[in-house]
Amino acid sequence: MLKGLLGSKCPRCRQGELFTQTHILPLKTCLRMQEHCSCCGQKIKVEQNYGQGMNFVFIFIIFILTLCVYWPVFGISYKDNSVFYYLGTATILSLILQPWLMRFSRVLFLYLVIGYKKEAIQQHREGIKDSIL
Repeated sequence: MLKGLLGSKCPRCRQGELFTQTHILPLKTCLRMQEHCSCCGQKIKVEQNYGQGMNFVFIFIIFILTLCVYWPVFGISYKDNSVFYYLGTATILSLILQPWLMRFSRVLFLYLVIGYKKEAIQQHREGIKDSIL
């Protein structure tokens, strides 16, 4: 499951690609998704939400992790500008990671909504054969 989740594979069969392109560049098209899985035929676009709430949670986690690293290394005090340096560092880090976070939040959302079926590919192939005959 983890391999399919990190590889942006279909949550039903864990083999088909979810996005139309494998890389995030160009940023304009990095979030385009397939209509249906090419291996099992699962409809990918299930809702309009696509996990924006999870993206917010991931940004919050980045701010917390940055604090956990920044505080012991540089220290944070209310007497100097170190709080602003921390906030600037965390903001820049979250902006740099944003394309990957948005893609991962969509994939995680789909993995929570769509269940896994081992026989999904075989059922899809049989359906195609029946429609041809």
